[in-house]
Amino acid sequence: MTKKHKTKDTTIALNRRILGANAKYREAVSIINELQLELAHRSSMEKVSKIVLPHKYKICKSTNKESTVVVLASDWHVDEIIDIEAMNGLNEFNQTIAKQRAEVFFTHTLKLINLLENASQVKTVVFAALGDFISGWIHPALIEASLLTPPEALMCAYELLLGGLKFLLEKGNFEQLIFVSCVGNHGRITAKPRDKGLVKKSYEWLLYEFLARKFANTKAAERIKFVLPKGYFNWLNIYDYNLRFHHGDGIQYRGGVGGIHIPLKKAIAQWDKARVAEIDVMGHWHTRENSDDYVINGSLCGYNEYAIRIKADYRRPAQSLFELHPKYGKTAEFPIILE
Repeated sequence: MTKKHKTKDTTIALNRRILGANAKYREAVSIINELQLELAHRSSMEKVSKIVLPHKYKICKSTNKESTVVVLASDWHVDEIIDIEAMNGLNEFNQTIAKQRAEVFFTHTLKLINLLENASQVKTVVFAALGDFISGWIHPALIEASLLTPPEALMCAYELLLGGLKFLLEKGNFEQLIFVSCVGNHGRITAKPRDKGLVKKSYEWLLYEFLARKFANTKAAERIKFVLPKGYFNWLNIYDYNLRFHHGDGIQYRGGVGGIHIPLKKAIAQWDKARVAEIDVMGHWHTRENSDDYVINGSLCGYNEYAIRIKADYRRPAQSLFELHPKYGKTAEFPIILE
């Protein structure tokens, strides 16, 4: 190879190296520019973070860890028969289903109590028995529809309540159970309601007396207290809150816009003139409702033929439970669905 050719090859190789170096240089410059942009972005974010700091949350310790749970039981109507065909498949009820739903009620009640104990210390459970555990024979239609006589129905309700109360006492971690009770309108022994001697003219007076005497002089007597009814109202004071318990048939309501709420508000205003209650607790209407100053319980039997005829709202069988806080009063309210 001549000297001329060697010089030419060297020049070509040198040019290729220069082109390669230029490409790498441009690539390096591009990377440097991207890094400078990222550095500038991070610098600006650091400046912003110094101005707007993210809020750091922490678990607050409660100043008062105690609360009371109020369980509502009413309108079981254990002797009622609800035909599923007549209800177009909406509901069925008989003594077997009554026992099943009562078991679900007590099981779920304990679950909710345990749930609330995760946030506060539940020392006391109030079990409010609000009446109409039996349908009775106050109407001819009830005599035809029931397979149990009122005394038989009373014993059925007694066994379900007794077993449930024992279950709560044995499995619950709370210190005390207060059983506060009211008589309903279905358990009466008279054809029409009587204001005089209301309580002792009801089979449910016997029901509550049987339960109180069953627990008397037992180990459980130290943990369970019975507040038996003397009249239409039964009262309980918890954390300086007056709770007024009653069946709920003292409110007159025959339909209309607004439902039970308007006549109930009027009734509460009148009752408060004699003695003020922070919360009214009742059943009777088979419809769960909750407001600042009252709680209405549902029913264990559920939607029936009578509800269809009077065009009542459809409701699934359910009971209620709510928490009472020493400072804030009635807070959480839960449905206990029984199906």
